[in-house]
Order: sequence, then structure tokens, then C-alpha cells
Amino acid sequence: MTTNKKIGFHLSVAGGINLAIDKAAELGINALQVFLKNSNRWTAPPLSEKDINAFKDKWKSFPDLSICAHTGYLINPAGDGENLEKSLILLADEIARAEVLGIKRLVLHPGNHKGAGIEEGIKQIAFNIDSVLERDHSGVEILLETTAGQGSSVGHRFEHIKDIIAASRYPNRFGVCLDTCHIFAAGYDITTETGYRNTIEEFDRIIGIDRLRLFHLNDSKKGCGSKVDRHDHIGLGLIGSEVISYFLNDGRFDNVDFILETPDDEIRSDRDNLELVLSLISQTGNK
Repeated sequence: MTTNKKIGFHLSVAGGINLAIDKAAELGINALQVFLKNSNRWTAPPLSEKDINAFKDKWKSFPDLSICAHTGYLINPAGDGENLEKSLILLADEIARAEVLGIKRLVLHPGNHKGAGIEEGIKQIAFNIDSVLERDHSGVEILLETTAGQGSSVGHRFEHIKDIIAASRYPNRFGVCLDTCHIFAAGYDITTETGYRNTIEEFDRIIGIDRLRLFHLNDSKKGCGSKVDRHDHIGLGLIGSEVISYFLNDGRFDNVDFILETPDDEIRSDRDNLELVLSLISQTGNK
């Protein structure tokens, strides 16, 4: 790529986690997000020494590649009963997988309160994640991801993220992943330059830009405030490419990675989305 910014995709690990690095090299990207196991299963075989060494050796061949991981979708730190027990076992396992691979950042959806209410959900999320972190000394950073607000999800307001971190006994173990589709669907109107500026100022005031580690750069099929999470190709959704350019050209985010989770289909490929994103850099200048 012709930019120093870290921009890439969430890529499949089918056939072996190290193969995702090959796919990243083929695309010419310098940022990568992966799952560490099947995202919709509670269990998975442990990583073998062969898998671990193959991944590390391949990564050494691409030292400028920034790699983060995303936890499986079944994990719910705000759950209860057997669901919660399995969630915390799985979260601990995924942290351990990240650590052994040398991946230092792990994205996590905060969870669903299942009717207990936002306030109680926030308390439970912090308490339950702490129960994992108190036995973990890996240093892997948990990136709480902003959510769209579907159902009983927690994390669709910046205050939710702030309060989870504030309630934790391990605040230094947390960073934030901001998903552009999610915040738009949650009601943050970023479709104008003023709206963008106001939203980022609100994020900084409530959470702090110093907590921001990662962007999920996605357009949205659904409207602002819809609370429906449906990613779209860059510029083909209701957010639009001009707004995406605001994020890309904001000098405050020069050291924050950008990961696209856009569809890869007959409408547009990953390479097409990447070329568009690269064309947007410096289009509007630093904000």
C-alpha cells in the first residue's frame, strides 16, 4: 500500500490460522483481524505447536503487519447460569490463544443483559470479565466494541463502555474498538462533518481517544438509530464514502488500525473496497 496507515480486513482462517497472513500479503494490506477458533462454537481443539510455530514464522516474514483477534460471537459476559460459565471459560481460552500467538489485542462484544437492564448488565460485564482477568497475566488487551443496540445488547452508548471500564478492577487491560456501522445504527449521526466532529468530541469526552485502539470501518445498510447491525460496502450504504474519509484523514487516528468487515460478494470484492478506501485518504485533509 502507498500509505503508512494500518488498513486491512477481517480474513478467514480456514485451512490454518497462518494462511490468513498469506491472504493479507496477497491483498497488500498491513492490518489483519482473525478469529482464533470457530466463532459460533463453544469449544475447539487446542492450537498445536505446529500451528503456533507456522503462524509466528509467517508473521515474522511480514513484520509490518499488525494483527488483532476477535472473540467468538457466543461469549456473553452479561449472561447467567450455564451460558455465563461457558462464556467465561471461552473468553479465558481465547485470551490464552491470543497470548501464545503473540497477538496483543482481542476485540470483545460487551454482551447482552437479557432483560436485567443496562445498569445491571454493565455491573455484571465488568465483574465477570474481572473474574477472568484476575487469573490471567498475559497482558492481552481487551477491546470493547461499540454495538448497534440490537435487542438487549450493551455498548451502544459511549457511556456504557466508559462505565464498564470504570467498574473494572483492571482498567488498564481495556481499550476500545469503534465500529462505524454500529455507532451509526445506534443513533450517532455522523453523516455530516458537524455530526462527525460532534460524535468524536463526545467519544473523547466520555471515553477518551487515548482508549481507542481499532476502527471497524464499515458502511451501513440500515439507517441512523435503527439499532440494526447490517454492514455494507464502503460508499454503498447510508453512511457514505465522504464520512468514511473523515475517519481516515483525522490526524488523531494516525496510530489507530482500520479493519474493514465489509461483504466480499458479487457486488464488490475486498480488493475493490480496499482501493476505494485508499483513494479516500488525504481527500479531505486532516481534521
